[in-house]
Amino acid sequence: MDKKIEKICEKIGQGIAISIVLLIILFFNINEVVLGEIMLYDTVSGYKINEDVKDIFKKEDTMLVSNIDNAESEEIGDIEVIGIEDIMYEHQKTEEEVKKSTEINNSNIDIKKLEDLDYLRQEFYIVDKTTDITKDYFDVNKFMSTDLKIEKSQDEPKVLIFHTHPHEMFKDSNTNDINEGIVGVGARLADILENEYGIKTLHVVDESFDMENGSLQRNGAYERMELVIPKILEENPSIELVIDLHRDGVAETTHLVENINGKPTAKIMFFNGISRIYENGKLNNISNLPNPNIHTNLALSFNMQKAAMEKYPGFTRKIYIKGYRYSLHLKPKTMLVEAGAQTNTKEEMYNAMEILAELINDVIFS
Repeated sequence: MDKKIEKICEKIGQGIAISIVLLIILFFNINEVVLGEIMLYDTVSGYKINEDVKDIFKKEDTMLVSNIDNAESEEIGDIEVIGIEDIMYEHQKTEEEVKKSTEINNSNIDIKKLEDLDYLRQEFYIVDKTTDITKDYFDVNKFMSTDLKIEKSQDEPKVLIFHTHPHEMFKDSNTNDINEGIVGVGARLADILENEYGIKTLHVVDESFDMENGSLQRNGAYERMELVIPKILEENPSIELVIDLHRDGVAETTHLVENINGKPTAKIMFFNGISRIYENGKLNNISNLPNPNIHTNLALSFNMQKAAMEKYPGFTRKIYIKGYRYSLHLKPKTMLVEAGAQTNTKEEMYNAMEILAELINDVIFS
Protein backbone atom coordinates (compact mmCIF):
# COMPACT_ATOMS: atom_id res chain seq x y z
CA MET A 1 0.00 0.00 0.00
CA ASP A 2 2.83 2.36 0.88
CA LYS A 3 4.45 1.67 -2.49
CA LYS A 4 1.21 2.52 -4.31
CA ILE A 5 0.92 5.78 -2.40
CA GLU A 6 4.57 6.48 -3.10
CA LYS A 7 4.03 5.94 -6.86
CA ILE A 8 0.90 8.12 -6.82
CA CYS A 9 2.79 10.89 -5.05
CA GLU A 10 5.64 10.51 -7.51
CA LYS A 11 3.25 10.91 -10.46
CA ILE A 12 1.57 13.88 -8.79
CA GLY A 13 4.98 15.45 -8.26
CA GLN A 14 5.89 14.90 -11.90
CA GLY A 15 2.58 16.41 -12.95
CA ILE A 16 3.15 19.45 -10.77
CA ALA A 17 6.66 19.85 -12.15
CA ILE A 18 5.41 19.62 -15.74
CA SER A 19 2.65 22.13 -14.97
CA ILE A 20 5.18 24.54 -13.51
CA VAL A 21 7.38 24.20 -16.60
CA LEU A 22 4.38 24.79 -18.88
CA LEU A 23 3.36 27.83 -16.85
CA ILE A 24 6.90 29.24 -17.10
CA ILE A 25 6.93 28.70 -20.87
CA LEU A 26 3.49 30.27 -21.18
CA PHE A 27 4.58 33.21 -19.06
CA PHE A 28 7.63 33.92 -21.19
CA ASN A 29 5.70 33.47 -24.42
CA ILE A 30 3.12 35.96 -23.22
CA ASN A 31 5.86 38.37 -22.26
CA GLU A 32 7.48 37.90 -25.65
CA VAL A 33 4.24 39.00 -27.29
CA VAL A 34 3.12 41.60 -24.79
CA LEU A 35 6.46 43.02 -23.76
CA GLY A 36 8.95 41.90 -26.41
CA GLU A 37 7.06 43.58 -29.23
CA ILE A 38 5.51 46.46 -27.32
CA MET A 39 8.08 47.22 -24.63
CA LEU A 40 7.79 50.52 -22.81
CA TYR A 41 11.13 52.27 -22.80
CA ASP A 42 10.76 53.57 -19.27
CA THR A 43 12.05 50.15 -18.20
CA VAL A 44 15.45 51.10 -19.58
CA SER A 45 17.92 52.87 -17.34
CA GLY A 46 18.37 56.49 -18.37
CA TYR A 47 15.13 56.79 -20.32
CA LYS A 48 11.68 57.99 -19.46
CA ILE A 49 8.38 57.81 -21.28
CA ASN A 50 5.66 60.35 -20.63
CA GLU A 51 2.35 58.90 -19.51
CA ASP A 52 0.43 60.40 -22.45
CA VAL A 53 2.31 58.33 -25.02
CA LYS A 54 2.30 54.94 -23.30
CA ASP A 55 -1.05 53.96 -24.80
CA ILE A 56 0.29 54.69 -28.27
CA PHE A 57 3.10 52.16 -27.74
CA LYS A 58 0.60 49.56 -26.56
CA LYS A 59 -1.45 49.87 -29.75
CA GLU A 60 1.36 49.32 -32.26
CA ASP A 61 1.54 45.58 -32.81
CA THR A 62 4.63 45.54 -35.03
CA MET A 63 7.04 47.23 -32.65
CA LEU A 64 10.17 45.34 -31.71
CA VAL A 65 12.81 46.33 -29.22
CA SER A 66 15.25 43.45 -29.31
CA ASN A 67 18.46 43.79 -27.30
CA ILE A 68 17.20 47.01 -25.71
CA ASP A 69 18.83 46.00 -22.42
CA ASN A 70 22.20 46.53 -24.08
CA ALA A 71 21.51 50.20 -24.79
CA GLU A 72 24.01 52.63 -23.28
CA SER A 73 22.23 55.80 -22.22
CA GLU A 74 25.52 57.66 -21.73
CA GLU A 75 26.16 57.53 -25.47
CA ILE A 76 22.78 59.00 -26.33
CA GLY A 77 22.53 61.76 -23.78
CA ASP A 78 19.68 63.15 -21.71
CA ILE A 79 16.59 62.50 -23.78
CA GLU A 80 13.21 62.66 -22.09
CA VAL A 81 11.53 60.28 -24.50
CA ILE A 82 13.23 57.66 -26.60
CA GLY A 83 11.11 58.50 -29.60
CA ILE A 84 7.88 56.80 -30.41
CA GLU A 85 9.11 57.19 -33.96
CA ASP A 86 12.18 55.12 -33.15
CA ILE A 87 11.17 51.49 -33.44
CA MET A 88 12.74 48.78 -35.54
CA TYR A 89 9.93 47.54 -37.74
CA GLU A 90 10.72 43.89 -38.44
CA HIS A 91 7.46 43.40 -40.35
CA GLN A 92 8.31 42.89 -43.99
CA LYS A 93 5.69 43.93 -46.51
CA THR A 94 3.81 41.07 -48.13
CA GLU A 95 3.36 40.81 -51.86
CA GLU A 96 -0.24 42.02 -51.48
CA GLU A 97 0.87 45.10 -49.54
CA VAL A 98 3.53 45.86 -52.12
CA LYS A 99 1.00 45.39 -54.93
CA LYS A 100 -1.26 47.99 -53.34
CA SER A 101 1.63 50.39 -52.97
CA THR A 102 2.64 50.12 -56.63
CA GLU A 103 -0.68 50.49 -58.39
CA ILE A 104 -0.02 54.00 -59.72
CA ASN A 105 0.86 53.83 -63.38
CA ASN A 106 -1.55 56.47 -64.66
CA SER A 107 0.33 59.49 -65.99
CA ASN A 108 -2.88 61.44 -66.68
CA ILE A 109 -3.40 63.17 -63.36
CA ASP A 110 -6.67 65.02 -62.85
CA ILE A 111 -6.01 67.59 -60.10
CA LYS A 112 -9.71 68.43 -59.84
CA LYS A 113 -10.51 64.82 -58.97
CA LEU A 114 -7.73 64.82 -56.38
CA GLU A 115 -9.63 67.45 -54.41
CA ASP A 116 -11.83 64.57 -53.30
CA LEU A 117 -10.10 63.03 -50.28
CA ASP A 118 -11.16 59.46 -51.05
CA TYR A 119 -9.92 59.71 -54.63
CA LEU A 120 -6.66 61.30 -53.45
CA ARG A 121 -6.10 58.47 -50.98
CA GLN A 122 -6.81 55.88 -53.67
CA GLU A 123 -4.43 57.38 -56.22
CA PHE A 124 -1.55 58.69 -54.11
CA TYR A 125 -1.38 57.20 -50.64
CA ILE A 126 -1.12 54.13 -48.48
CA VAL A 127 -2.29 55.16 -45.00
CA ASP A 128 -1.01 53.18 -42.03
CA LYS A 129 -3.49 52.13 -39.35
CA THR A 130 -1.82 54.48 -36.87
CA THR A 131 -3.17 57.59 -38.56
CA ASP A 132 -5.47 59.03 -41.22
CA ILE A 133 -5.55 61.76 -43.85
CA THR A 134 -7.80 64.79 -43.47
CA LYS A 135 -8.64 67.75 -45.66
CA ASP A 136 -6.82 70.25 -43.44
CA TYR A 137 -3.51 68.45 -44.04
CA PHE A 138 -4.10 66.94 -47.49
CA ASP A 139 -5.24 69.81 -49.68
CA VAL A 140 -3.88 69.32 -53.21
CA ASN A 141 -4.41 72.97 -54.13
CA LYS A 142 -2.19 74.02 -51.21
CA PHE A 143 0.32 71.35 -52.21
CA MET A 144 0.43 72.70 -55.75
CA SER A 145 0.83 76.32 -54.63
CA THR A 146 3.59 75.63 -52.07
CA ASP A 147 6.86 77.24 -53.07
CA LEU A 148 9.43 74.46 -53.14
CA LYS A 149 12.04 76.15 -55.32
CA ILE A 150 15.68 76.39 -54.29
CA GLU A 151 18.40 78.24 -56.15
CA LYS A 152 21.30 76.11 -57.31
CA SER A 153 24.76 76.69 -55.91
CA GLN A 154 28.15 75.11 -56.53
CA ASP A 155 29.81 77.14 -53.79
CA GLU A 156 27.80 76.13 -50.72
CA PRO A 157 25.74 72.99 -50.07
CA LYS A 158 22.03 73.11 -50.81
CA VAL A 159 21.25 69.44 -50.21
CA LEU A 160 22.03 67.14 -47.28
CA ILE A 161 21.81 63.37 -47.73
CA PHE A 162 22.13 61.08 -44.72
CA HIS A 163 21.00 57.64 -43.57
CA THR A 164 19.35 56.97 -40.21
CA HIS A 165 19.88 53.27 -40.99
CA PRO A 166 23.24 53.23 -42.80
CA HIS A 167 23.71 49.46 -42.60
CA GLU A 168 20.80 48.59 -44.87
CA MET A 169 22.10 46.30 -47.62
CA PHE A 170 21.00 44.82 -50.95
CA LYS A 171 20.83 41.43 -52.64
CA ASP A 172 24.41 41.50 -53.89
CA SER A 173 25.98 43.72 -51.24
CA ASN A 174 29.18 42.84 -49.43
CA THR A 175 27.80 43.28 -45.93
CA ASN A 176 31.29 43.94 -44.57
CA ASP A 177 31.55 47.13 -46.64
CA ILE A 178 29.27 50.01 -45.60
CA ASN A 179 29.57 51.50 -49.09
CA GLU A 180 27.94 48.42 -50.63
CA GLY A 181 24.55 49.28 -49.15
CA ILE A 182 22.33 52.33 -48.86
CA VAL A 183 25.37 54.51 -48.08
CA GLY A 184 26.81 53.77 -51.52
CA VAL A 185 23.45 54.58 -53.07
CA GLY A 186 23.44 57.92 -51.24
CA ALA A 187 26.93 58.63 -52.58
CA ARG A 188 25.66 57.92 -56.10
CA LEU A 189 22.76 60.34 -55.66
CA ALA A 190 25.06 63.05 -54.29
CA ASP A 191 27.48 62.59 -57.20
CA ILE A 192 24.72 62.94 -59.81
CA LEU A 193 23.22 66.03 -58.16
CA GLU A 194 26.62 67.73 -58.05
CA ASN A 195 28.20 66.69 -61.33
CA GLU A 196 25.18 66.48 -63.61
CA TYR A 197 22.91 69.16 -62.18
CA GLY A 198 25.32 71.57 -60.51
CA ILE A 199 23.75 71.26 -57.05
CA LYS A 200 26.34 71.18 -54.28
CA THR A 201 25.42 68.31 -51.98
CA LEU A 202 26.70 67.19 -48.60
CA HIS A 203 26.58 63.43 -47.96
CA VAL A 204 26.89 62.43 -44.32
CA VAL A 205 28.09 58.92 -43.56
CA ASP A 206 27.76 58.13 -39.87
CA GLU A 207 27.88 54.42 -39.13
CA SER A 208 26.87 54.86 -35.49
CA PHE A 209 23.20 55.72 -35.98
CA ASP A 210 22.01 52.10 -36.14
CA MET A 211 24.81 50.55 -34.07
CA GLU A 212 25.17 49.98 -30.33
CA ASN A 213 28.27 48.49 -28.70
CA GLY A 214 29.53 47.26 -32.06
CA SER A 215 26.28 45.47 -32.95
CA LEU A 216 23.44 46.39 -35.29
CA GLN A 217 20.80 48.11 -33.17
CA ARG A 218 18.19 50.22 -34.92
CA ASN A 219 16.34 50.96 -31.71
CA GLY A 220 17.62 54.41 -30.81
CA ALA A 221 18.78 55.22 -34.35
CA TYR A 222 16.63 58.32 -34.71
CA GLU A 223 17.77 59.59 -31.31
CA ARG A 224 21.42 59.06 -32.20
CA MET A 225 20.83 60.78 -35.53
CA GLU A 226 19.30 63.74 -33.67
CA LEU A 227 22.60 64.33 -31.89
CA VAL A 228 24.47 64.75 -35.20
CA ILE A 229 22.33 65.97 -38.11
CA PRO A 230 20.84 69.12 -36.52
CA LYS A 231 24.39 70.28 -35.68
CA ILE A 232 25.45 69.77 -39.29
CA LEU A 233 22.45 71.78 -40.47
CA GLU A 234 23.32 74.54 -38.02
CA GLU A 235 26.88 74.61 -39.33
CA ASN A 236 25.63 74.70 -42.94
CA PRO A 237 22.72 77.17 -43.03
CA SER A 238 22.75 77.14 -46.85
CA ILE A 239 21.22 73.64 -46.86
CA GLU A 240 17.53 73.74 -47.75
CA LEU A 241 16.74 70.19 -48.85
CA VAL A 242 17.28 67.23 -46.51
CA ILE A 243 17.00 63.62 -47.65
CA ASP A 244 16.97 60.69 -45.23
CA LEU A 245 17.62 57.81 -47.64
CA HIS A 246 16.53 54.31 -46.63
CA ARG A 247 15.99 50.86 -48.12
CA ASP A 248 12.68 49.07 -47.59
CA GLY A 249 12.07 45.51 -46.40
CA VAL A 250 9.72 43.25 -48.39
CA ALA A 251 8.95 39.56 -48.81
CA GLU A 252 11.86 37.70 -50.39
CA THR A 253 9.71 36.83 -53.41
CA THR A 254 9.02 40.52 -54.15
CA HIS A 255 11.22 42.39 -56.60
CA LEU A 256 10.65 46.15 -56.82
CA VAL A 257 11.98 46.87 -60.28
CA GLU A 258 10.85 48.79 -63.38
CA ASN A 259 12.46 49.05 -66.81
CA ILE A 260 13.23 52.75 -67.34
CA ASN A 261 15.29 54.02 -70.25
CA GLY A 262 16.21 50.42 -70.99
CA LYS A 263 17.69 49.89 -67.52
CA PRO A 264 16.47 47.74 -64.62
CA THR A 265 15.55 50.39 -62.06
CA ALA A 266 14.52 49.92 -58.43
CA LYS A 267 11.22 51.47 -57.43
CA ILE A 268 11.20 54.10 -54.70
CA MET A 269 8.63 55.23 -52.15
CA PHE A 270 8.23 58.60 -50.47
CA PHE A 271 7.36 58.29 -46.79
CA ASN A 272 5.70 60.82 -44.48
CA GLY A 273 5.34 60.65 -40.72
CA ILE A 274 2.78 63.27 -39.70
CA SER A 275 3.06 63.25 -35.87
CA ARG A 276 -0.66 62.51 -35.54
CA ILE A 277 -2.20 59.38 -34.09
CA TYR A 278 -5.73 58.33 -35.00
CA GLU A 279 -7.57 57.67 -31.74
CA ASN A 280 -11.17 57.79 -30.57
CA GLY A 281 -12.45 58.90 -33.93
CA LYS A 282 -10.05 61.79 -34.42
CA LEU A 283 -6.43 62.61 -35.09
CA ASN A 284 -4.44 63.69 -32.06
CA ASN A 285 -1.11 65.47 -32.25
CA ILE A 286 1.77 63.68 -30.54
CA SER A 287 2.98 66.36 -28.14
CA ASN A 288 6.37 64.71 -27.63
CA LEU A 289 7.10 64.64 -31.37
CA PRO A 290 6.20 68.06 -32.76
CA ASN A 291 6.81 68.82 -36.43
CA PRO A 292 6.05 72.37 -37.59
CA ASN A 293 7.09 71.38 -41.12
CA ILE A 294 4.40 68.80 -41.84
CA HIS A 295 2.57 70.86 -44.47
CA THR A 296 5.69 71.54 -46.52
CA ASN A 297 6.85 67.92 -46.03
CA LEU A 298 3.56 66.70 -47.50
CA ALA A 299 3.60 69.23 -50.34
CA LEU A 300 7.11 68.13 -51.27
CA SER A 301 6.34 64.41 -51.39
CA PHE A 302 3.09 65.07 -53.30
CA ASN A 303 4.80 67.16 -55.97
CA MET A 304 7.67 64.70 -56.28
CA GLN A 305 5.16 61.88 -56.62
CA LYS A 306 3.13 63.79 -59.21
CA ALA A 307 6.23 64.54 -61.29
CA ALA A 308 7.30 60.88 -61.15
CA MET A 309 3.86 59.63 -62.19
CA GLU A 310 3.80 62.02 -65.14
CA LYS A 311 7.35 61.44 -66.36
CA TYR A 312 8.20 57.90 -65.23
CA PRO A 313 5.01 55.93 -64.50
CA GLY A 314 5.78 52.91 -62.33
CA PHE A 315 8.96 54.32 -60.81
CA THR A 316 7.32 55.28 -57.53
CA ARG A 317 5.11 53.30 -55.20
CA LYS A 318 2.33 55.11 -53.38
CA ILE A 319 3.38 57.56 -50.67
CA TYR A 320 3.29 55.86 -47.27
CA ILE A 321 1.66 57.87 -44.47
CA LYS A 322 2.36 56.92 -40.85
CA GLY A 323 1.49 58.51 -37.55
CA TYR A 324 4.92 59.19 -36.10
CA ARG A 325 7.60 61.74 -37.03
CA TYR A 326 10.89 60.07 -37.98
CA SER A 327 13.31 62.70 -39.42
CA LEU A 328 10.76 64.86 -41.24
CA HIS A 329 10.98 67.77 -38.78
CA LEU A 330 14.59 68.67 -39.58
CA LYS A 331 13.73 71.16 -42.35
CA PRO A 332 10.53 72.18 -44.17
CA LYS A 333 11.89 70.56 -47.34
CA THR A 334 12.75 67.16 -45.90
CA MET A 335 12.14 63.84 -47.65
CA LEU A 336 12.32 60.35 -46.26
CA VAL A 337 12.82 58.05 -49.24
CA GLU A 338 12.54 54.26 -49.18
CA ALA A 339 14.61 53.24 -52.21
CA GLY A 340 14.20 49.67 -53.36
CA ALA A 341 14.42 46.77 -50.92
CA GLN A 342 16.74 44.00 -49.79
CA THR A 343 15.79 42.01 -52.91
CA ASN A 344 17.15 44.66 -55.30
CA THR A 345 20.67 44.70 -56.75
CA LYS A 346 23.12 47.56 -56.45
CA GLU A 347 22.83 48.22 -60.19
CA GLU A 348 19.07 48.63 -59.88
CA MET A 349 19.58 51.02 -56.99
CA TYR A 350 22.19 53.14 -58.78
CA ASN A 351 19.90 53.39 -61.80
CA ALA A 352 17.10 54.56 -59.53
CA MET A 353 19.26 57.40 -58.25
CA GLU A 354 19.58 58.74 -61.80
CA ILE A 355 15.79 59.11 -62.00
CA LEU A 356 15.43 60.46 -58.45
CA ALA A 357 18.11 63.10 -59.08
CA GLU A 358 16.37 64.16 -62.27
CA LEU A 359 13.04 64.54 -60.46
CA ILE A 360 14.67 66.52 -57.64
CA ASN A 361 16.18 68.86 -60.19
CA ASP A 362 12.87 69.24 -62.07
CA VAL A 363 10.64 69.82 -59.04
CA ILE A 364 12.92 71.79 -56.73
CA PHE A 365 15.83 73.35 -58.61
CA SER A 366 14.65 74.09 -62.15
